[in-house]
Amino acid sequence: MSSIQQSQIDDNAAVAARAIVWSDVLESTLFAQLAADKQRASDNVDNTLSWYKTYTDTLSAVGWRINNADFTQVTYNGTAGTINDTVLEQLANDPTVSKALYASVSRALLAFARTGSGSDAETVFDSASIASSSEFASFQLAVASVNEDGDLILTLLAWFYSSNQKIGSTLWFSWQNATLDIKTSTLTMTLNVDLYDQVRFSIHDKLDSANKLGLLVPLCKSLISSCPQLSLILNSA
Repeated sequence: MSSIQQSQIDDNAAVAARAIVWSDVLESTLFAQLAADKQRASDNVDNTLSWYKTYTDTLSAVGWRINNADFTQVTYNGTAGTINDTVLEQLANDPTVSKALYASVSRALLAFARTGSGSDAETVFDSASIASSSEFASFQLAVASVNEDGDLILTLLAWFYSSNQKIGSTLWFSWQNATLDIKTSTLTMTLNVDLYDQVRFSIHDKLDSANKLGLLVPLCKSLISSCPQLSLILNSA
């Protein structure tokens, strides 16, 4: 076998391995989301916080080890603005947010914007993120990466916000002459692969039998095979 052929085999194996890793992220977080949806409402801040606890408890049960969890209340007093710009502004001003994490979120927002208004990704995202009153929304931006030790790390950045103006689009909502109260959460987790190996196929089969795998709408196909970091947008309500 030539060195070129061996290199191609190695590259194909690496792509396959990354596909499995990202599939674990997508399916485990969707499973936790659906479990939380079944038990908790998410139509206001208090209910969403309860929803979020059920969500993270489920993630812990299937193999995610929580390393850090922080909640912050932010009052945004801009006379006009958009949610996506506010998200980037908050991250830019947060000393705990690395440049790599900020760049990953920026790329995820850009990829989402490029899907276009009314896209499948936006429809799924908004239908799950905006409360029936259209005055409250919650969402997550998630970044998965593999560290030097080969551990899969997931950082979940969540935002919960309300407005007296009708929210038509979760991320592109804009307002004028209003004060926006936002609660944010940062959750960092590491996947215990040995534990997840025990439930991987069960989780996949449950999602498949419930016809829920269609909720995993890719923003950009190239993200699935990107390395070493993958940016995702996950709806959280």
